[in-house]
Amino acid sequence: MKRLNKSLISLLIGAAIASQASVAAPINNNISNKLPELGTAAASTLSIEKEIRVGNAYMMMMRGKLPIVHDPLIDEYINDIGLKLVSQANDVKTPFNFFMVQNNAINAFAFFGGNVGIHTGLLLLADNESELASVLSHEITHVTQRHLARSIEERAKNSPATMAALLGSLALVMAGAGDAGIAGVQASLAMSQQLSINYTRSNEREADRIGIELMARSNFNPNSASSFFSKMAQQYRYSSKIPPMLRSHPVTEQRISETRVRAQGYNPVRVAQSLSFHLAKARILVRFTAKDETIIEDELNRMDTKTSPTLLAAQQYGKALLLLKQNKVEQSLAIIKKLRASDNANLFYIDTLSDIYLALGQPQKAAEVLAFYNDIMPNSQVIALNYATVLKSLEKFDKAAEVIDDLLLTNPQNVMAWGLLQQIHQKANQPIKRSIARAEQISLYGNYEKALKELYKAHNLIVDEPITQARIEARIKQFRQMRDELKSLKI
Repeated sequence: MKRLNKSLISLLIGAAIASQASVAAPINNNISNKLPELGTAAASTLSIEKEIRVGNAYMMMMRGKLPIVHDPLIDEYINDIGLKLVSQANDVKTPFNFFMVQNNAINAFAFFGGNVGIHTGLLLLADNESELASVLSHEITHVTQRHLARSIEERAKNSPATMAALLGSLALVMAGAGDAGIAGVQASLAMSQQLSINYTRSNEREADRIGIELMARSNFNPNSASSFFSKMAQQYRYSSKIPPMLRSHPVTEQRISETRVRAQGYNPVRVAQSLSFHLAKARILVRFTAKDETIIEDELNRMDTKTSPTLLAAQQYGKALLLLKQNKVEQSLAIIKKLRASDNANLFYIDTLSDIYLALGQPQKAAEVLAFYNDIMPNSQVIALNYATVLKSLEKFDKAAEVIDDLLLTNPQNVMAWGLLQQIHQKANQPIKRSIARAEQISLYGNYEKALKELYKAHNLIVDEPITQARIEARIKQFRQMRDELKSLKI
């Protein structure tokens, strides 16, 4: 399955470019007018509705095959930045979902249905939020301009069945056909290399141009695209191991120059450092890299904290996480209390405080803090997941389940929430509800057969509960339909 992932992802990747944070208004439109607006062609090849369906199928596969970062803080942060950009984008025809993959490689990719993935290694390389935003704006543009769908249309001119075969083979894999589906995907990917390269170049130029404009409209620094390009080019200039992003989309001097010139068409804006960006970066460094703890500590100590209170806070937060990891809980608590003294409602600090109280065997203290913030931040998955975890440890199972149920009303594809709900119902000795929650989580990975088995199990346990029985029967019908649609997925 690893070979399948690499092939699919190499096909779907929209390379990331980078940048820093800011505002801007166009002062020279000549740059933009030099390239034609390629628009959102390809509707005749792949409808928006089918594009979303295919994107959902790919996302299911990725949940099962990639080390996606299931961390509410990182997930909430990356989606906050991504959706801020989406709100300023043109031609948005699909919902957007941003996620991070635990991988040190410098990479990012976009695929059908508004799904955008960022590797942790890329975020660690970025020095500020605008550099991260430039990656996201570039990938958002790949989606809004429907570059993959347009690529399908171009390929279909030479081989009309190629992409239909690819999607059909993927459907087999998703439906559990195993090697037969994998073989079909590998065969379908034997396409014209030169055509792929040429078409990608035009995609990249368009994504560079529109992405920089999107950054400017979203109050990020458009100059960060070229600066991040330069950083990557310099870092890997003499390296024999080129990161995936640079292999598939080379950063040439011409491209760096073009992005620099385009950014000059917007008013420069000085942007304050983002604390959330640096806290997320510290969290990834400590929790989502395989680096030795002494190396992590050295990297935290090398942060330029003398002139930047933001970096000082991020450094201290990283040290608190590292101390907690080393079971030096009291020392970690002292740092978090000091950080919260000046930023009491910061979700990064609240999350870690909750972990600390649990480690100290003091869940009631965590519950008191989280109950307050759950009332004023009812839509925060960070608060909800932490609060439900603490309530579970206090054996307040009904209240814990209620908190998660509320979260799932607005975020029904939250893998972490369904997993926690299973644990809650398991502890509460509620096998019917536990099987239902497990079925929902399994369905997010596209394994409808296994999900149906869980629903059958729940159905068989019901005694004199006609409403619950009817709901399960309705969900069984829905899962069967979803399974059949997945099997028949094609252009």
